Amino acid sequence: MWWILITLFGLILLGFGLLIFSPLIQVREVKVVRFDSRLDIEEVQKILTPFFGKHLFFLPTHEVASTLEDAIKDLEDISISKLYPSELSVKIKLDPLISRIKIIDPDQESDLTSTGATVDYLTDEGVYVIVPLPEDSKSLPVIGIVDWGVRPVEGDVLVVPRLLERMSETEKALSEQFGHSIAGRTVYIRAQEYHLHLDKGIDIWFDMVSPLDEQLLRYRTFLKSVNTEEVKKYIDLRVSDRVVYK
Repeated sequence: MWWILITLFGLILLGFGLLIFSPLIQVREVKVVRFDSRLDIEEVQKILTPFFGKHLFFLPTHEVASTLEDAIKDLEDISISKLYPSELSVKIKLDPLISRIKIIDPDQESDLTSTGATVDYLTDEGVYVIVPLPEDSKSLPVIGIVDWGVRPVEGDVLVVPRLLERMSETEKALSEQFGHSIAGRTVYIRAQEYHLHLDKGIDIWFDMVSPLDEQLLRYRTFLKSVNTEEVKKYIDLRVSDRVVYK
């Protein structure tokens, strides 16, 4: 009786071993599920080419995830599963696009010229991406990028997320506290400042040096003491002890 059980157990182990180490259990197909049309499925499969032929059972999913994270700079979330005997399933979600951008020549700041036939975008993490114009992004705001030093390339973190958050907070404050409508935005990368263009034709200059509340307080004090009709071009709130305008 015991020898029968031992034989059965041995056969089960043998079958399991043959199955695990069988060449049939190898990656022969990669299925990519995307949540955004701008993700290039063929490009993802190309990135994962080194994993083809590897044993599916012993393939660490974190290694696959790390490879994709290194290659796709605007990757927000990834899910990887193994479908035996030979399929690797990858679900990828990209960071959302928050704005279109125009890379502005520092010597021609008034010329908002696009970098090419495709459209340049910024994700919510500040990553620079170039993709064909998605239908649902035509309403995205446009940000002019100035003072960039070395021309940025796709995949760069072009604008730090904190500056994007700060600019959004500023727009909300100008709208709610002062009733302003924002017609445009310009970010100066190296100077870490941003200019908001009001629909009335003047700009308000902010930076990341002093707290936003202090700069808004300077603006409120300025409005009480200066007739806004005197302002023709800009109001500079960056200086701690005064407001400069032109």
